[in-house]
Amino acid sequence: MVVIKVGGSLQSTDYIKKWINAIKLNRDTSFLIIFGGGSYANSIRLEQKIKKYDDLKAHKLAIKGMAYFTQDILDEYNDFTVINSVRNLQKNYKSRKLLIWMPSHEEVCNFNLPNNWDVTSDSIALAISKSINSPLLVIKSVRFNCKKYLNNFFLKDNILDKYFSKNYKYSPQKISLVSRDKHYKLREICKDFFD
Repeated sequence: MVVIKVGGSLQSTDYIKKWINAIKLNRDTSFLIIFGGGSYANSIRLEQKIKKYDDLKAHKLAIKGMAYFTQDILDEYNDFTVINSVRNLQKNYKSRKLLIWMPSHEEVCNFNLPNNWDVTSDSIALAISKSINSPLLVIKSVRFNCKKYLNNFFLKDNILDKYFSKNYKYSPQKISLVSRDKHYKLREICKDFFD
């Protein structure tokens, strides 16, 4: 199984459809797709500054934002199996299914991640992939060549969240970062994960 984290910045683009189609065509691998918070999380960031609520409340709302974005996708595609916990994921792990994670704050708390903006959907996807020992593919809107290994370019420029940047090196699974327009390379990326 490969965990694919789709950046929230892809929310209003055609790239989501292209990635989902590439995933559906890649029948050799099972996938768990995790969506970022997109415009929902961005509005929470702005609202927090205005209303001055604490990071814990913002974190909970951002996870709800991820759930809203995920539901938007589910409203458009009906061939996904919804996974709402790692336990539920383990029941479906071996089957060749298109899995999509429906986040909740309660489930995210099981990963013992900080409840602040240092943790975004990037770190949540990292925690899930680590808990099931699966490779992680992170899709971002920025343009760059596919990277097999993370490097300082990604860590310095805040392409990934702070917690991810500090903790990815402690995860035993393979991690790849890819630009949104590289959907046609999915089979090659997956092959590299399992070679």
